[in-house]
Amino acid sequence: MTEQTQSDLLLKSARLMVILGQIIIMIASIGIAIGIGALLTVGRDEVYERIAKVGAPDVAYPLSILAFALIIVMLQIGYRFLKNLGGIIATVGEGDPFALQNAERLNRMGWLTVAGHVLGIGLGAMAAWFMPYLVKLDGAKGHHGYDFGFDVGLGGILLTLILFILARVFREGAKMREELEGTV
Repeated sequence: MTEQTQSDLLLKSARLMVILGQIIIMIASIGIAIGIGALLTVGRDEVYERIAKVGAPDVAYPLSILAFALIIVMLQIGYRFLKNLGGIIATVGEGDPFALQNAERLNRMGWLTVAGHVLGIGLGAMAAWFMPYLVKLDGAKGHHGYDFGFDVGLGGILLTLILFILARVFREGAKMREELEGTV
């Protein structure tokens, strides 16, 4: 397999993964939005009944709606991240990766990861608050190993830093290319 063939396969695979990721995110967002609609309408009385049954304060209902809405926001952050990544992949395929647009995309991706981490911390705090009530709600089913996974790990912080650094590298690369083109 030649280097060009490997590169084309890599780019095609990356494009496919980005598109599939975006489709999955949109389906999940729509599903959660439908769930929020159900909670606000037909399921409202049942939810209030369950909240009372486990001894949670009445604020648990609007907080649960807020939590689901924040999950949709996080999914849309992921969608925007993938959209920017798709733009970078497209310019690589065109043979022009050091475009100023890619520096801007990488910078946006860095800020999207920051926003995702901040929302994740908020959702993690909400999940921790809900935990004792979820365990009571689950009762005898024995599903006490809830793990919502909203934490800011070293990998996420490192990704954010790498994105901001790469944005600078791409910005400088684009400037150098413009200067070189101007001297020819």
